[in-house]
Amino acid sequence: MIGQIVHDYALGKNGVVVGGPFTEEAPVSTSPTGRPLDWEWLVLYEDGELMGADTNDLKEIDEDR
Repeated sequence: MIGQIVHDYALGKNGVVVGGPFTEEAPVSTSPTGRPLDWEWLVLYEDGELMGADTNDLKEIDEDR
C-alpha cells in the first residue's frame, strides 16, 4: 500500500501512503487515557499534514479514472 493514493473516509481527505505502522503520541485532549495511538499507516495528506490512518478508513483511488 505504500505509494498508493488514497481517500480517507474518516477525515474526508486524499493523500499518499508514505509509511507503515505509525505511533502518535497523544495528548490527553485527544486520547482520554493519554496513551499513544497506534496506526497501521502513515499518510501524507493533500494539505501537507502527516497523520496516521487505519486500513478500514482508506480506499485506494484508481488513478486511471
